[in-house]
Amino acid sequence: MDPPCSPPFFVGSVNGLICLFNRRRETYIWNPTIRKSKKLFKSSWGTSCYTKYGFGYDDSRDDYKALFIDHCGNSYNGEFSNTRVVVNIYSSRTDSWTILHDQLQGIFLLNYSGKFINGEIYWAASTGIHDYNVRNIISFNVADDTWGSLELPICREEVFNIKLGVVESELSVLYTCKPGTTSDVWILKDRRVNVSWMKRFTIEYPQYAVLYGFDSPIFTFSIYLRQSDNDDILLLIPGKIMIFDGSTKKFKHTAIVKECNTAEIYGESIVNPLTISCKSSA
Repeated sequence: MDPPCSPPFFVGSVNGLICLFNRRRETYIWNPTIRKSKKLFKSSWGTSCYTKYGFGYDDSRDDYKALFIDHCGNSYNGEFSNTRVVVNIYSSRTDSWTILHDQLQGIFLLNYSGKFINGEIYWAASTGIHDYNVRNIISFNVADDTWGSLELPICREEVFNIKLGVVESELSVLYTCKPGTTSDVWILKDRRVNVSWMKRFTIEYPQYAVLYGFDSPIFTFSIYLRQSDNDDILLLIPGKIMIFDGSTKKFKHTAIVKECNTAEIYGESIVNPLTISCKSSA
């Protein structure tokens, strides 16, 4: 089935709803299962070429939120100065946008689409627009609109080959020491007091593997542990779905996903995007 806009850019997905936008900065919330979509009121996001975004759900208020973060500034001879961050937040509960200024000073979000996990949207982050080494992880709490940060499991001066993602429903990072060989999969175990990471497993790529976008932290990944005879591991990365043997962690099969920078497993629902707005506060 066709999405409500073309070409669609993926913001995020939760509870069977997918948030998308197009080149005209028209934003939609779409449920492909029931073939219903809602076009959001226009906002002022997209004023820079460094826009990042995310989509999440506040279950305490039954409120879906879409975020668009613009890293704005002055460009001259390839240099970027006077950087400022403008955040546009859409709330389905009020069916309106809120604009926040002076956010995330000295922080540059790397991956385009944030990962929504347990009430928080996560991005890998650096210290500036020309810095593509992942320095930490930035989170946005969907319930109270606050920002937080997490330390990485690997502490080095330069950590470029790190990707942010999820393993099932847990925040994860994929650390690739030598691109095209192996990657260590780390998952976040606890963040309540001291951040605690655990190395879950290492996956081994086929020889001479060509992994588009794997040397850049701007793309994310997802891993699903398929319950089968071998408990296969599904790795979703830009342009590919790779399957690894669950016992040996070695590559088994790959599927090409053409013209797609984001591949996700979709969970169906009957949530109607046309009726999620303007709920009573009671």
